[in-house]
Amino acid sequence: MEKFKPGISVDIGTANIVTTRQTEDGTFVNKYHRNMLYPLDVTDESKDLLDRSNYLYIKTDDKYYVIGDDALNLVNAIGKGKIVRPMQNGLLNPDLKESSQLLLYIIKAIVGSPIVENEPIRFTCPANPIDKDADNLFHQMIITNFLNKEGFVAKPINEATCLIYDNSPIMKSEGGDVPLTGIAVSFGAGMANICLALKGLSLVEFSCTKSGDNIDEQVEKVTGIARNKIIKIKEKLLDLNNTDMSDRVQAALSIYYDETIERIVHNMGKKFKDINSEMDGEIEIIVAGGTSMPKGFINRFEAVIKKSSFPFKVYRIRHSDSPFYSVSQGACLRAMSDYQKIKK
Repeated sequence: MEKFKPGISVDIGTANIVTTRQTEDGTFVNKYHRNMLYPLDVTDESKDLLDRSNYLYIKTDDKYYVIGDDALNLVNAIGKGKIVRPMQNGLLNPDLKESSQLLLYIIKAIVGSPIVENEPIRFTCPANPIDKDADNLFHQMIITNFLNKEGFVAKPINEATCLIYDNSPIMKSEGGDVPLTGIAVSFGAGMANICLALKGLSLVEFSCTKSGDNIDEQVEKVTGIARNKIIKIKEKLLDLNNTDMSDRVQAALSIYYDETIERIVHNMGKKFKDINSEMDGEIEIIVAGGTSMPKGFINRFEAVIKKSSFPFKVYRIRHSDSPFYSVSQGACLRAMSDYQKIKK
């Protein structure tokens, strides 16, 4: 049985929930669950289906909710209905009355119990968006209170800031390389989170809405193809270096990926100009997140940065070595650091 260092993270994304621990030899161990549900009415037929399967599900007053990959597989098999998300645009879904109950159930299932008394846990929380009036305080407090009741000592952390810790960007300057300095962009399903850091200190954090889920929504509108099928095509077939433009879904995905990247880069540049940020050197930009995973994403992102009036000199744009897990790994490093501080 693997022995872990105290300190755990949970990256609570709109589309996926990832938890990370580190073994005594320094190896990250990641687990994930799709943050999605498929609702079934409480009937004898649905009860029989669930009894005969090994689906993970939760029952509320009038619904069964099949959870995670099982939800996506079930909706594809049945061919009708839609998956439901406990979160929307990076925060608890206001259109789903059981959203917090369902989200906390998934978190508990994947996080488990503390391995030491009052174990530190870092959970990701989006920065407030610059393109929409939204506040993360309610979402943050619901999760903090829940994790504390489960025996952890919970602290929120911005997901883009986590990328700084996990990927260690540098700035090239006349005085030499400046560590843990640059920009991190986490392209999630609900939002893109951005952080500008100097020597590990987060200088500014913000988010932009309409990220990966919005791409899927727009493609569904123009093609008439169900969103669950679009997700499968995006994850399995899409290559932004060599898009099959004869395929309506892939062509639409390519178009809306371009729109998303251009809009977010524009908003990033505008925000950095508005706050008059200055960096004395050439910075590195770190990119990660599930929406960034199709082949060719970094090439398109880099092309948009080069043609934009970006306010910083950029010497390199780097895709995280583990774009799906990098946020959670950075949060885990902070949680382990929290534990070391407690011991001292």
